[in-house]
Amino acid sequence: MGRSCIEIPFFSRCSQSTEGIAILLGSCLVETISSHGEASLVVALIGPLGAGKTVFARALARSLGVEPKAVASPTFVVERIYQGIVPVRHFDLYRIEEERLLLEIGFEEELGKPGLTTVEWAERAEGMLREEERIEIVFDVTTEDTRHIIIRDYYMPSIVATCFGVHGTFADS
Repeated sequence: MGRSCIEIPFFSRCSQSTEGIAILLGSCLVETISSHGEASLVVALIGPLGAGKTVFARALARSLGVEPKAVASPTFVVERIYQGIVPVRHFDLYRIEEERLLLEIGFEEELGKPGLTTVEWAERAEGMLREEERIEIVFDVTTEDTRHIIIRDYYMPSIVATCFGVHGTFADS
């Protein structure tokens, strides 16, 4: 049996809506970081090519004080690090075919460092990402312009629920 999580669905009809959802989540992360100091937070982005993962990652980094123009998909270098109010590590695992390659580059150690770690194509590191230590953002492309985006918060207590005082839908994964 999986871990319980709070699940909050959104519909995005354009990239600006996707950015808004990321900034909303980012405000919760800023609040968590402010109240817990050296927190290590992980946001796992899951979805097909062109679903909006990089748009989301850029807006999330912006909410943490990173200049949006600085944020580019790290597809060819696997990881980029930005300095905002905390360090923001941005992984893109699109080109990773085996988890052992992640061990070689020290991926697991990066997850525990203070700040925010955002992981695009997180499903490629499923064995290394523990559900209880992340927020998952799942993208489903419903039409060319619309996305169904689900935030699953596996932190206990829930960062999203604590931040907004919501009770959402709890699910076992």
